[in-house]
Amino acid sequence: MAAPESLSPAGGAGEEALDEDEDEAEAEDPERLAGANGARGGGGGGGGSGGAVAGGCVGSGSALTRRSVTLRVLLKDAQLEPGAGVLSIYYLSPASEGEEEDLLMEEEEEEVLAGVSAEDKSRRPPVKGPSEPAHPEAAPLGKRVENHKTRAPVRYCMLGSRDSARNPHTLVEVTSFAAVNKFQPFNVAISSNALFLLDFHSHLTRSEVVGYLGGRWDINSQMLTVLRAFPCRSRLGDVDTAAAMEEEIYQSLLLRGLSLVGWYHSHPHSPALPSLQDIDTQMDYQLRLQGSSNGFQPCLALLCSPYYSGNPGPESKISPFWVMPPPEQRPSDYGIPMDVEMAYVQDSFLTNDILHEMTLLVEFYKGAPDAVRFQEPWDPEHTCLDKLKISLAGRMPKDQGLCHVLEQVCSVLKQGL
Repeated sequence: MAAPESLSPAGGAGEEALDEDEDEAEAEDPERLAGANGARGGGGGGGGSGGAVAGGCVGSGSALTRRSVTLRVLLKDAQLEPGAGVLSIYYLSPASEGEEEDLLMEEEEEEVLAGVSAEDKSRRPPVKGPSEPAHPEAAPLGKRVENHKTRAPVRYCMLGSRDSARNPHTLVEVTSFAAVNKFQPFNVAISSNALFLLDFHSHLTRSEVVGYLGGRWDINSQMLTVLRAFPCRSRLGDVDTAAAMEEEIYQSLLLRGLSLVGWYHSHPHSPALPSLQDIDTQMDYQLRLQGSSNGFQPCLALLCSPYYSGNPGPESKISPFWVMPPPEQRPSDYGIPMDVEMAYVQDSFLTNDILHEMTLLVEFYKGAPDAVRFQEPWDPEHTCLDKLKISLAGRMPKDQGLCHVLEQVCSVLKQGL
């Protein structure tokens, strides 16, 4: 493997800095180095070249050689071979397993190995903390999306009791009903038009979107039928616009004789898995829909991941989930996100109201800084427009003659976004 010219932003000075650090380390008092059971990592004191203490461990060997075990020393002794993206350093913490370690790994990979300068680092956007709103998967598309870091999802059994210090945007793997020896408590059928519209909505922006699902619940057959998606043309956190939008959707449901049966949400660049915040939101919606009646009224959640580089192809991943309450003996635990099986019902044609809603969505995101530029490349073979068309093709109605309508909408996208 060919090594880069230097691990230091200073270019050719990297090797000199390495020797200087080693000399400084060897000048340390061996008794002081051996103190405190060898628990401190020394050396690496001068450099501004991005050196990192590897693992924070100094054993008996360092006292004998008077050398601290740093990343530079390991490279010098050919114990590690430098190269772009070949080293990942994890800092494990029980309080933030799967969250902060990914963030720190990114710092080590991109800054230590690539030699990111202080000036480059200052231009980065601040990292969103747990208390800040989660929007902002607004990353560029195309090849650049492949470098977008996503937190690895955790298994539900690893969560334990609810912890306010845990990042609410931690992704959680869904659990099958078979895995807990239970049957899915209701059946689900969803129309192609509903999936078509929510997929289209999710593709328009690099930020998260949300919308509602309208349909019917048949208590006799235990069948939940999702017939229509109702996109929210508002931004997350915009309370006033959201309230007006919800009233408009409520009136649309009444006009069509539909009931509110669920909601959808996008993770633009992350897997279509629920976050802890999504789980709590879904649990809240389930309780609200059930109300004070003793009858069971299900509520379905759909997650759409349009631009996640881990998807098997250009088609978006759309995943349903439902939340099972935690065990009675552990009421403070998080709800259990359950995978939901659903039947796909292909509509005969796209209705005019869906085409109208698509036009309104294009107008809403037109000119926005997070709007997707569909003429830009998605991958070496496809533009973002190609990717959108491939994803929507799998959700088209039976009447393929309406493909020209999709072409018209795509033409509007090219001009508007």
